[in-house]
Formats: sequence, C-alpha cells, structure tokens
Amino acid sequence: MLRFGSPGPVHGWLGVVMGLVLIAPSGAVASDADLVVPEVIPEVIPEAIPEAISGVNTGANVDSPRRFYVTGIVGSSFATLSDDLAGRYTGSSANGTLFTAGGALGMEFDRPFGAIRAEVEGRGRDSLEDSLAVTKIPLATGSGRWVAADSWSTMVNVWRDFSVTDEVDLYVGGGIGAGGSAYRVNGHYQLTGITPNFFFGGPDTAQSFAWQAGCGTKWAISERFELDLGYRFFALDATTTPVTRMEGSFWRGTEDIRHAFSAGEMLLSLRIYEPFRGLRR
Repeated sequence: MLRFGSPGPVHGWLGVVMGLVLIAPSGAVASDADLVVPEVIPEVIPEAIPEAISGVNTGANVDSPRRFYVTGIVGSSFATLSDDLAGRYTGSSANGTLFTAGGALGMEFDRPFGAIRAEVEGRGRDSLEDSLAVTKIPLATGSGRWVAADSWSTMVNVWRDFSVTDEVDLYVGGGIGAGGSAYRVNGHYQLTGITPNFFFGGPDTAQSFAWQAGCGTKWAISERFELDLGYRFFALDATTTPVTRMEGSFWRGTEDIRHAFSAGEMLLSLRIYEPFRGLRR
C-alpha cells in the first residue's frame, strides 16, 4: 500500500530538479538581455573634418601668416641742405626737388586688423644744387654754390598696416639707418672798395645717422601685387666739413662747417609678394 503524507528521498530530489527547470528559463532570458549588442552602431565621428571653416578671415592671407616681398620705389624728394656757412654768408639754405629711387626687401606678418611689415630699404637721390647770394656781410656782393651729390641711405623700417577694406590698407611707421652724400661748397664775395676777392670752399664726403617717419595707403591689385602711395620725412643728422677761406691768393684759415640734409618725400611703390613662388617645385 502506498502512503502519502511525508515526502521521501525521491520526492525531495524531484522537487529540487523541477524547481531548477522552472527557474532556469527566467535566468537565461535575463542574462541574454544583459548581453544584447546592437547590430548597427551609429556613426558619430565624421570621416573627414574640413580643413578650413568658411567665413573666417584672420588677415590678408589666412594660408600664409608670413610672406616675403620685394618693393620697387620711385618718387620726389623736396630737399633742404642747411649749414653754418649759409647762415654766415647768405642767411638761407639750399633747396631743391630731387628724383629718388630704390627698393626694399621685407617680411609681412599677419596680425588682427592688418599686418606688420619689417624691411631693409636702400635708396639714392639726385644731386641737390643751389646758388645763394651773399647777403650777411655788409657792403659785400657775391654768391656761393652748395652741392650735395650722390646722396644715399640704407634704412631698417617697420610699418603697421590697418585694413580698411579687403583691398585697401592704411599704414604708419618709420625707420633708422645711415646716409650720406658728397658735400661741396664754393663761393666768392667782393667788399666795396677792396680789391681782392674773398673765396670759400671745400669738398668732403659726409655720412651720418639717418631716420625717417611716414604714412600712406596701399591697394592690393591681386593676392601678390600691391601699389603703395606714401609720404615720408627723411633726415640726416648734422655733420661737419672743413671749408677753407682765401683772401685773394692768401690763405685765411679753415673752418669746420656743420651741415644737415632733410627732405619731405612723396613715394610710389610696387610691392610683389613671394616673387620666387614660380621657381618652387
């Protein structure tokens, strides 16, 4: 006879097995859900990032923040040669309008609202020649001739450009350096009632410290070519030249005469950026 009531060993193990069977599916489902990986991962990183952002401008040439250039310069120099000798005999200075020409080598550095240009400039000027009447000596008549020939200057300049439009800039700046000329003066005067003529004169090669300051505007014809119209005030520091005085054929001594050269100049320049670009390979 079979009895039901208290479970025996068989019933105990059977209950454990059926419990595991009932629990296993729910556990398997939970594990599978935890390990699910999407078959397609969204692409969040673009394959290529643009190298340039349109509409952003950091200066005249975004791709080249530094540019080498050469400049050709021509213009007019409204020059003055002043010295002690002119003040002593004539009370005036020698003046003239000279042709000036030269060139510059430089580097442009892109900056906010424009650029900074650093350059080395060399120029020459025509001879300044002027004749002055002797007026400072009482009862004397005569004249003298002043010459500053073969004038030259070598300057180191810095210019700051300010953008007005994409094509037009304004600039200010200046430079320092050295300059000189072949200084010559000669003249004579006659005193009323005195027979011999008085002569003065002497040549010398003078050179001294030079400086200039200026401003102007420049127009970009294209990416590589610019026209520049500017004004500069140029000056040489005073230096001395020995001048001999003669009375007839008698030597009356030598004087050291201080003289200085200055000029207001209007210059037209053509600037070429990266002039050797075509030679690159």
